[in-house]
Amino acid sequence: MKQTKRGEYFIRHSQHFLPYLTFRKIVNLILNVIELKFKVSSPRSLPVYIKIEPTPLCQLKCPGCKQSSMYYKKQFRSSMQISLDDFKRIVEPLSHTLLGISLSNHGEPLLHKNIASLIEYAHSKHIAVSFPTNLSMKLDETSIEKLVKSGLDTLFVSLDGASEETYQEYRVGGNFSRVLQNVKALSEAKRRFGLKRPKIIWKFVVFNHNKHEVEVVRQKYRELGFDNYELAPDSRTDPKAKKAKKAYQASLLKKRKGCFWLWHTMIIQWDGRVYPCCRRGNQLFNIGNVIQENSKEVWYSEKYRVLRQGFSELDKMHPVCKKCMGYESVISTETKTIAIQELQKE
Repeated sequence: MKQTKRGEYFIRHSQHFLPYLTFRKIVNLILNVIELKFKVSSPRSLPVYIKIEPTPLCQLKCPGCKQSSMYYKKQFRSSMQISLDDFKRIVEPLSHTLLGISLSNHGEPLLHKNIASLIEYAHSKHIAVSFPTNLSMKLDETSIEKLVKSGLDTLFVSLDGASEETYQEYRVGGNFSRVLQNVKALSEAKRRFGLKRPKIIWKFVVFNHNKHEVEVVRQKYRELGFDNYELAPDSRTDPKAKKAKKAYQASLLKKRKGCFWLWHTMIIQWDGRVYPCCRRGNQLFNIGNVIQENSKEVWYSEKYRVLRQGFSELDKMHPVCKKCMGYESVISTETKTIAIQELQKE
C-alpha cells in the first residue's frame, strides 16, 4: 500500500481531533509516534486515544459477534454500566494529552442510561468523542435532543443493508425502519439547533449478501440524513481483504514493527479493567484496573512495559501477543483501505 493512501486514511479521520489540538497534545502525539517507531518499552508519552466500554450489553444477535452468544448474554446484567464518577476518575489524569475517546468496545453504547453525561464530561475536557451504534432502539425526542447537544463529535451507525431484507441477514434482531427513523430524527435535531455535529456516518460492512447495495449507499446517504459513509469490507470473508491482510501481516512480522495498541491506545472495560487490545482472546491478560488505580500508573506499569519489550526482544514476547493474528488494528486500517479502493473500482 502506498504511503500516500495510508496518509489519506489518517488525514480523513484526524479531522475529528483538529478542533481539540493544543500544544501539549501535539507534543505528546509527536513523542508517542517516535516511541512507537523505536519500540521504547518505558515511554514518556501518554495514550493518544482510549476506548472505554460504557456497557457490555447489546440487544442484537449479530452472527459474527461473540457478544451475541447466549454464553456471554447470560453473564450480563443491566447494572453493568460505568458510572459517571468512575468515568471521570479514568479520564481526568489523561485529559491534557488525549485527542479522542471512543465510547465502545463490545456492547451497544446507547444502552447506557447516562451516555449523554459521559459525552458531556469528555467534551468539557476538550476531547473528541465518538462511538459506533446499531441505533436500533426506541429513542424519544428528549433522548435525541440530549445526544445532539451533548458535544458528541461523530456517530458511526452500523447499517449493513439498504433494505430490510438485506439488513436482517447480519443485524439479527435489529429494526431497519427504526434505524432510519432515528437517523432522520438526529439529523433534523441538528438542523433545528443549528449544530454541525455530531457527524452521522453510515458504516456499511460489505459482505457477499449486501455488496449489490453499495451503490445505493453512495447515492442515498445524504437523502437519508447521513453526513457521510464508510465502506468496511469484512476482512474475514472478503477475498481482497484477506489477501491484503496476509501480505501486510507478513511485512509487519518481517519489519518487527511495534504494536499500535500498546503505545497509542488504552482499552478499558466498563468495570475499569485494562487489556492490551480489543481482541477478545487478549482479555485473558488483565493489565490493571483504572478505577482502582490511577490511569497514568497503569499506563506506565511493569505489565505494560513487559508487553512492549516483547516487540524489540522477540524472545521476551508475551504469549498473548504471539497468538495475535497480526496487530489487528494496524492491519485493519491498511487492508480495509486497500479493499475499499478495490470496491470503488467495481
